[in-house]
Amino acid sequence: MAGCAQNKMVASYGSTTDDGAAKPSQLTDLYEEASVLAPLTNKPNQHAPQKGVHLYQFPASFYSCEARLILEEKGVDYKEHNICIIAGVFDQYEPEYVRLNPRCVVPTLCVDGKVTTDAHNIVLHADEFFPQSVKLFPNDDTTDDVKKHFDLACSVFVEALTYGEVSGGPKLPWQMRGMMKSNHGNKYNMLKEKLNEHRDDPYLKACYKGKLAILTKQIEILDSEKQLNDIVDATKVIMKQLNKQLIEGPAKDGGWLCGDSYTIADMQWGLTLVRLHIRGYSDLLWSEYPAIEAFYQKLMARPTIQKAVIQYQTTTKIGGLVLRRKIAKNSRKLMLVVAAAALIGIGLKLNRNVSKYIQ
Repeated sequence: MAGCAQNKMVASYGSTTDDGAAKPSQLTDLYEEASVLAPLTNKPNQHAPQKGVHLYQFPASFYSCEARLILEEKGVDYKEHNICIIAGVFDQYEPEYVRLNPRCVVPTLCVDGKVTTDAHNIVLHADEFFPQSVKLFPNDDTTDDVKKHFDLACSVFVEALTYGEVSGGPKLPWQMRGMMKSNHGNKYNMLKEKLNEHRDDPYLKACYKGKLAILTKQIEILDSEKQLNDIVDATKVIMKQLNKQLIEGPAKDGGWLCGDSYTIADMQWGLTLVRLHIRGYSDLLWSEYPAIEAFYQKLMARPTIQKAVIQYQTTTKIGGLVLRRKIAKNSRKLMLVVAAAALIGIGLKLNRNVSKYIQ
């Protein structure tokens, strides 16, 4: 009976939704209702760069890491466009970005003017977009296993485990705890402002309205200790399944998760384990599974993971981007203030000149 309850929990918290992340079923329903937020796949977009491969991303974003990693694994040359999604900057809500990605999230992949959103969606179509390089989603007798274990990794609710706190689990650093509380409130307020500002634009209005509903539900989940504890319990069940595959499958003989070759299943688990380790969950979730720790160390040795994931987690890289974007945004405001002051000054001068003639 306990096993049945746990399986139901995994089904609830482990369904992959349109946000490129594992989300509770409540969020799945919201995304389905907001059809404008459905993921895009290779869709022509006049607002996208029309030549080359472009990735809109934020360095510390888990899903940006996912998109960067698949491009690195495929050996694709691409141009990065940084979208600052924190600290009151919130580039993801600016109309020019929303016209690329109606979901107001990172990453967004543009290939010769065609847009694909949702990190998992990008990974699943990478072989199709870039057929000239190594295949990471094989079309052979391992295909079903690869998809199964890719989906299993995707079913870990990484966002909740990153930003939420559970009893007996790792605590958020005090700086992050304060930032996250203000971050969600500021996001909510900015979305309300954007919704009001663009109420006469049907497309932007639908995007902001859908995103606001989803953000409201996300805040509710992160503020619920019971839901977060349920997510941790579900993740423990998922880890048990991963361990079973590692000790019984090809990995036990020196292979990878589903065969002799590295696939998107290994890649996705690498990302997930790295994020959980950084967040401090390794002791709680896999200390009793040596096979998972060995798998994690094997994945960490890959140069692609170091290049696309680890090197982007530095405070210097993240802080530098945030500072530059804040300066850029504030400089626009400053220019408006200066321009307004100049106009007021000109007006006062004209007024004085006119007054002389009147007198």
